[in-house]
Parts: sequence; C-alpha cells; structure tokens
Amino acid sequence: MVIWFTTFGLYPMSEVNKVVKKDFETLVGILGNPVRRSIIKKLSQGPDYTLRLSNELNIAQQLAAKHLKIIQDAELVNVIREKSRFGADKNVFQINKFYSLQIDFSPNLYNERLISFNNPNHWIQQDNYMNQLEEQVINLDNDKINVDDISELKQVIQIIDEELESLEKRRARLLYIRNLALGATQEALEDVDYKKKQIIHYLVDQGPISIQLLSKTLDISEELVKDTIIKLESDGVVKIEGDIVFLEV
Repeated sequence: MVIWFTTFGLYPMSEVNKVVKKDFETLVGILGNPVRRSIIKKLSQGPDYTLRLSNELNIAQQLAAKHLKIIQDAELVNVIREKSRFGADKNVFQINKFYSLQIDFSPNLYNERLISFNNPNHWIQQDNYMNQLEEQVINLDNDKINVDDISELKQVIQIIDEELESLEKRRARLLYIRNLALGATQEALEDVDYKKKQIIHYLVDQGPISIQLLSKTLDISEELVKDTIIKLESDGVVKIEGDIVFLEV
C-alpha cells in the first residue's frame, strides 16, 4: 500500500529526518480523522471561516470549531481576524504548511517520510524543464494577471499532473522491486541468528546507524547490540567507524 500526497520537491535526507522527527506523528494524527482531512482539503482551496466550513461540509458548527482548534494547535494554519461589514468579526483560517506525507508498506518494506516543499533552495533536483514551467507561472503572476491567462495556467497544471502521474507509476514499480529485494534478503538470512538477522536487515533496509539508535529502534539492550555487532564484524559482515555501524560491502 502506498499513500502519497503530492510533492513538488525533496529535501536532502538529513532535512527530511528533522521534519519527520518533529511533525510526522502529529500530522498522521491530524489526517487520520476524516473530518479534519475534509477541513484541510477545503482550506487548500482558499482561506475560510468556521460557519461556512460547517455549512459546506454539512457538519455542526461546534464540531467544525473543535477540529479547527486541533488543526490550529498543530500549527498547520494561520488565523486572521477579518472585519465584517454585516456582523461580528470572524476568524479566517489559512493553511501555512507545504507538506507531502508518504507511507509505504508491504510484507518486506516499511517507509515513512514527511517532506516540506515550500523552499525551492532545498530541492535536490532541478532541470531546465521545471525551471521553464516555474518561470512561466512567475512571469504571469508578475504581470497583471486576468481571466485570459487561465488557459495558459491550466496547460501548466495539466503538464505537471501528467508528469506526477508518470512519477507515481515509476515510484510504485521501484517500491515493488525494493520489496522483492528485501524479501530475498530475508530468505538469505533465514538460517542466521535472530539478533544478527535483525541488525543486518535494518542495515540493508535503512543504512548506517549509531549503536545507541539501533538499540532504541530494535528495542534491544545496547550491550547486546554491541556484542552482536562485534560478532558480525568478526564475520566480515559489518564494520564500525566510531559509533556508526555500516554494512560491509
């Protein structure tokens, strides 16, 4: 199963990990509720206020306010006090995050990642094709944009959607192949001691890691992890540099 909310750029892995540690569980908790997902979907179409959201989503105003408070506490929206010509001032909610949430799992694979795509300077890939699309939109935006420009903007969106669909298909195929490789890894480790198997599988799946973090991740005492790694090192399976364990290649 793959859950992939649209992403337009990727942080370097170190930046991604920082975002995951801080916000991943919070965001999963927020999006795990269908009412909050509906509210965020509506707010992605533009800023809105409680009464109109409750009417458009066909839920009680009190319930909408409750979920908006949870979303606000998670710092996913800005709240702007807007004056009204016909009644009391109202709070208008506006999304303030640029996130892509990815969760991949299968019999031999589990990945989770939260990516922020609001800062183009952190993107690891840029090419002339994307630059041209970006400049096309920016140039329109810098001019006095009007309804006649919608057709050109629609063309840009259609090109991006087609590219994203192609990337999603490619990503799904790569995940399938990755799952096959991890399954073969499990088969190759079938006769290996369980603790050794856990450590080797983690290093194949996730890469180098500190002994302390490996102990915490696998829920094994640090002393036992060290003993097992020493045995794996003597077998020529892993190597240790400082406190970091690598798979020997």
